[in-house]
Amino acid sequence: MTRICLLIPFVAGLLWVGCGPGGEDPGPVRSRLEGRLSVAAEVDSTGDYGGFEVLVVDNSTGDVDTLGRAVTDSTGAFGLDVRAPFRGIFPLLINRAGAQLYFGELVVAHGDTARIQATFPLRRPSLVVRGSRENGAWMAYRSAKDHHTRVLSEVLREQGYEAGRVANTIRQTSNLMWGLQQTYPGTLGATVAAAEAVVMLDGWDDALLVERARQLPPDHPNLVEVMRAARRAQARLRGQEAALALLREFQARTPSNETWAGLQSEVVLAYIDSLQQDEALAAAQELARRAPDGRWVRWSDRAVYELENLMPGMPAPGFVVTTLDGRTVRLDSLRGRVVVLEFYAPRNEIFLREVGLRNRLYRALDAFPVTVVAVSLDPDTLITEAFLEGRDIPGLHVVAPGGLDGPLAGLYNVNLLPTRYLIGPDGTIVSKYVGSAMVPLQIELAGLLGLRPRTDAPVSAR
Repeated sequence: MTRICLLIPFVAGLLWVGCGPGGEDPGPVRSRLEGRLSVAAEVDSTGDYGGFEVLVVDNSTGDVDTLGRAVTDSTGAFGLDVRAPFRGIFPLLINRAGAQLYFGELVVAHGDTARIQATFPLRRPSLVVRGSRENGAWMAYRSAKDHHTRVLSEVLREQGYEAGRVANTIRQTSNLMWGLQQTYPGTLGATVAAAEAVVMLDGWDDALLVERARQLPPDHPNLVEVMRAARRAQARLRGQEAALALLREFQARTPSNETWAGLQSEVVLAYIDSLQQDEALAAAQELARRAPDGRWVRWSDRAVYELENLMPGMPAPGFVVTTLDGRTVRLDSLRGRVVVLEFYAPRNEIFLREVGLRNRLYRALDAFPVTVVAVSLDPDTLITEAFLEGRDIPGLHVVAPGGLDGPLAGLYNVNLLPTRYLIGPDGTIVSKYVGSAMVPLQIELAGLLGLRPRTDAPVSAR
């Protein structure tokens, strides 16, 4: 059995990464691509459509390998056999006379036949691939994803939007993506869509998230990403012990050592998020022993790094960031001020639910030596810009490249949003706040500033 191999920015803010064949190599994947290409009469009235070069390539290893190539005849017809190392998404390119006319995606699956027909210049950004269940499923997934992003951007731009509208948009897209398993069973697109349908419910419908996660097979290629969201949802529903039991349940079911290791990493993160240092260290050491693969050893080292470098009383790691308005901010330049380092995503339900309280609190502290560095980990910059547009959201605003997988999130081992670090005037970490924790943050801030906190409303600076 092969694993799905692709690299996709997810609606839910994840980066989906496949990794090539797993287990025994089943050999190359062969498929067929045919079609006809032409040129609009107002551009070229000769009727000669030869010379279009159609390429399917593989750049998953860093080098570019040609998997299939054809050149159209004078009628614009072409046909090529694609030979790929695994089932997956590969770049599809169309060139003519040295110019690149199209760059898109093609699902390559064994025995599949796909057909394209297009007239250049194109009137739509992507080609319609016909005659292929695999590509039909992929286009349905991408269409749902693109529609979701457009609708969500519109909702977030509205000044008086309600969190309920965001929740409804997310549930509708989740249901649509989940249903692709029925329409296109066994396809790569349906497999990816099912996993995303679960992950995007994180914080919006925890009960449905856990229910759907349990329905995925234990050999699902993206089970670890799904269970990352499921353990957080289960923790909110029934507590930490229930979340850990859910992870252990899937560890016992999975036939893959790699998946077991990924789930064990979630066990470590669960303990770290709840500040259980001894348990986290023991779980990290178990991971290093049972999965001695170099990548997991390095991951375990990162967990130990947090336990040794990111706990209260330790110096906060230095960073340099550029804000959306072009300012350069260095942590060491903020020495003498209290710093709230906030990692969030504008479509995260917990952040949206508390954003009003957050804003009132930070505005009330405007006259005090407090700096808020708000780091968006949404990989779609347009979503963050749409959220901030026309709004008074206190803080120095940064969009971190790479989201949760980026260097700044890694420096602070951020795994759950929102995550906030309170850094004292001397540059040491005071506390870490994960999830819904504005009131504890308010109380700690008040203590640092010598104020008397109220637990039922934001601190007043007046």
